[in-house]
Amino acid sequence: MKAALLSIQLCALSAVCVHGLDNSAAKACSLLKDALPGKVFFPGSGRYAADIFHFQLSSSQNSTCSVEPTTVSDVSQIMKYVGRDDIRSPFAIKSAGGHATNPGFSSTPGVQIAMTNFTDLTYDAVEQTVSIGPGLTWDKAYEQLDLLNVTVVGGRVPGVGVGLVLGGGYSWVTNQYGLGIDNIVSLDVVLPNGTFVQVAESTHPDLFFAMKGGLNNFGVVTKFTLKAHSQPSIWGGVINYGAEQNDAVIQALADFSINNTDIKAQLAAAQVVTDPSSAGWEVIFFYGEGNQAPAVYQPFFDIPATSTSLVTSGSFSEFLALSTVLNPDPTAKGLSNVVPIIHYTVPLLNFIHTELTDTFNAAKAANRSVTSVLAGIEPFVSAFAHATPSAYEHSVARPVTPCNPWVTWSDPADNDYAHAALRNMSDRIQAFAIQQEESLSTDLHYPNYALDDTPLNLLYGENVPRLQAIHHSVDPENIMGLTGGFKFQ
Repeated sequence: MKAALLSIQLCALSAVCVHGLDNSAAKACSLLKDALPGKVFFPGSGRYAADIFHFQLSSSQNSTCSVEPTTVSDVSQIMKYVGRDDIRSPFAIKSAGGHATNPGFSSTPGVQIAMTNFTDLTYDAVEQTVSIGPGLTWDKAYEQLDLLNVTVVGGRVPGVGVGLVLGGGYSWVTNQYGLGIDNIVSLDVVLPNGTFVQVAESTHPDLFFAMKGGLNNFGVVTKFTLKAHSQPSIWGGVINYGAEQNDAVIQALADFSINNTDIKAQLAAAQVVTDPSSAGWEVIFFYGEGNQAPAVYQPFFDIPATSTSLVTSGSFSEFLALSTVLNPDPTAKGLSNVVPIIHYTVPLLNFIHTELTDTFNAAKAANRSVTSVLAGIEPFVSAFAHATPSAYEHSVARPVTPCNPWVTWSDPADNDYAHAALRNMSDRIQAFAIQQEESLSTDLHYPNYALDDTPLNLLYGENVPRLQAIHHSVDPENIMGLTGGFKFQ
């Protein structure tokens, strides 16, 4: 086994090794085709194309094959084949959605495991829990939950998969109930060696801790069981503003970030630069109860808007339907990152605006194919008040919120340029935030947004040694090292 691990570590140095990995994936696909008839797909089929599809084309890869398990036993067989000593095939796990922007985090040139068929959703009224399969997107889950008058801490826009909660899980009800990882009751997991376990605090406390924020390092989740919460009617909406309202929107956002104390009021804003002269704002508003906006939103209504879409006394599904964020584009290439921020002040928001514009202009001056530069502004309040012990430490003593910069582009030749532009812009924003005492160089970065070159210590801090020990215990043969992502080996 040591020899096998060493050969994997040396792969980057050898073209022969790359060819060997291609052969290993082909062997795994051939065996899986025989073992799971009708569930393995190859290039040229529509199912294969859907299985490898990601929201950003730049994070998709052409897999050797895709496989769609339908049972826990299927998943167990897949893991045993890809991890076999004589195979050691690269693989990736993709829940519904495919919204990871980092290449290789849920895509692979090897075996693409698509959890498409795990779409069950059940509500336990006695235990007040909801169990959801990873084959559902959050909007589809909410459609079922609306009928039950309950909700869970899940995604904020249509199209995002349930697997979101493995990396943290910000929600429209996070101010009230915490992150997704704070609401996990148990996880059904196929371990790297193919063994099935139900992971909970009472049964596997170390693994339960590690999987709450530890992403894809410990096995394949086949079911998420989450706390259920009652869901009253929702007031919410989306308002768009033209570039001429930049100063007014920035002032309103800063006032909200600094002064809001209503935990039922959440908003998310984004400024998108596709042309510096027309860099407007989109603001999504959520209020967790009632049929009218709270007073804290009035400053935004006082600003002339280019468009307004509202739902009053609505369901979660009706509210989500207003959002056009993350609409799939099969030609899009993009990367996102995160900057941890305490409060969004006027100087900080002005600096972010300047950085977006300057980064876009620099790309155009360099004749690069950058199509947009944007930043998501997410001013939460009390988001960490319900924090539970988790791999991603999110202490109420340091309540950072995730600023979410993006870069999109069209030409694959600009992949490295876009990555560097996003990294450099993010670093400059954080440096200014540190000067403003709204960030620290040691603040942890939200795993679901973080760029692929983010060091482990900036994701998991002092938890890194513990997570490495748990990984070695659960996965001594480092089978999960065959897939991409932030790794603890």
